[in-house]
Amino acid sequence: MQFDEVIPDHFNIISRTPLPHVLIEQALMQLGGGGIEGTNFKRNALLSAGWKHASVVSYGKHPIEAAAAFNLVRAMLEVSQNPVEIMEKLQKK
Repeated sequence: MQFDEVIPDHFNIISRTPLPHVLIEQALMQLGGGGIEGTNFKRNALLSAGWKHASVVSYGKHPIEAAAAFNLVRAMLEVSQNPVEIMEKLQKK
């Protein structure tokens, strides 16, 4: 899967077209199985990629950190769509 690069400004933009981080979140939730499992997979993937805040903290509050985490996940999604493989690679980073 290929996504555009996530930049810090994306977290403070309102757009009709989904921004890359929204598309990445959707992909992670699908890969994680949807529902609660998908949400947990997305959260764990972002935590492993460097997002260190609770899910109630908006990405816009720490946009540089959020962009870095999303771009790391984006790089993993370019080479694999296997949830286990993605998590293993993220945890090694």
